[in-house]
Amino acid sequence: MAKALVGYLGGTDPRVTARLTRENNLLRQRIADLEAVAVRLQKENDALAAMVSESAADEVLELA
Repeated sequence: MAKALVGYLGGTDPRVTARLTRENNLLRQRIADLEAVAVRLQKENDALAAMVSESAADEVLELA
């Protein structure tokens, strides 16, 4: 696909290649950041779900 993009842009101008490389690296970093956020949020969600489950179990014990 990179070859198609370079061909579409009209050649192998080093400035274009450098710009595409920079943009690609920025996008890869952004993806890594978003994946880290997703993992953190999943852990928080799991912890909250465990707290709710534990709280519900405590309520059932109190009612019995």
